[in-house]
Amino acid sequence: MSSAVVEAQFGVSIVIVVLLSELRYPQLPLLRMIMRARSNALPLRMQSQGRHMTDITHSQIDLSTGINMHVAEAGEGPAVVFCHGFPELWYSWRHQLPVVAEAGFHAIAPDMRGYGGTDAPPNAEDYTQERICADMVALLDGLEIESAVFVGHDWGGAVVWNMAQHHPTRCSAVAGINTPAGRRPPINPLDAMKMDPGRFDYQLYFQDEGVAEAELGGNVRRTMTLMLRTSKPEDRLDVIGMTSGVRARGGLLVGLPDDAERSIMLTEEDLATFVSAFEQTGFRGGLNWYRNHGRNWEWGAAVDGNDIEQPALMVTAGKDGVLLPSMSEGMEEWIPNLSRGHIENCGHWTQQEEPEELNRILVGWLKTL
Repeated sequence: MSSAVVEAQFGVSIVIVVLLSELRYPQLPLLRMIMRARSNALPLRMQSQGRHMTDITHSQIDLSTGINMHVAEAGEGPAVVFCHGFPELWYSWRHQLPVVAEAGFHAIAPDMRGYGGTDAPPNAEDYTQERICADMVALLDGLEIESAVFVGHDWGGAVVWNMAQHHPTRCSAVAGINTPAGRRPPINPLDAMKMDPGRFDYQLYFQDEGVAEAELGGNVRRTMTLMLRTSKPEDRLDVIGMTSGVRARGGLLVGLPDDAERSIMLTEEDLATFVSAFEQTGFRGGLNWYRNHGRNWEWGAAVDGNDIEQPALMVTAGKDGVLLPSMSEGMEEWIPNLSRGHIENCGHWTQQEEPEELNRILVGWLKTL
């Protein structure tokens, strides 16, 4: 199968990701103890890039799925749940939560299963899309919310499109940031990638447990510095084809500099927050998301051929080298209520690189619902 088929049909299976933050995680066990119940939620006054100020509260919620989840919340009104990707944190949405809250919505951003202050089961099979979507349903139950708008980026985009199909009564509308929705492919996406890896070779590298964990965790600051980059010329490293040929060269970051400066989209505190969190948790939880292509594909059979009827938004980024805008072509054929946004001069980390433009698109769409 060609890489074109993989990218068109594999759609919601994501890229390497990594982001930002400004609220530094303390030692994670202590965080869980302090925030075990929502009644103990701690307020944080946060300012987005657009100078919006709002209170963000943090809590730990015991879900019916057996996961204890760290959740950030802001505002009141219709619920909007933000789902991050790999290897990120709730703080990937730091520029969105205050703005969406001030627009009249209840903005909710969890650390997804395997990340930050949320539990990270050790086994790969605990990270199927079925189980992660079950977490999202349980989160709504825990917050006593009947349905919500789901917004996702990278692997979080896979989650939200799956929520729209598998749990339509709990997902009132859906937005994918960079991550397109794709029809179920005729074969297991992992088998398709093995035939023609192309720019998805990094996902094959991620399959062997312990290998990528060791590389990415060996020097977490270097890992995050290299992965969290904008598409701007002054910020780019020589990483064209970074996700291609990974196994042949012996690792995702092999050959890249050891002393790169942090990205222009991150403050030192932002970078330190991510470094601190992943030094404590490691990368296994996030990498396990990639180890379920077969299970996810089998689960998708239950909704194969079903349209997504909810209001939907697809935001593409012109400089994303893995989740290409062309991968979203044809979505209107089975998502009839689809709106679109496009940010041409933006790479993969849309929420951070062009937060004001994304907020304009997102809030404008939310207000039409």
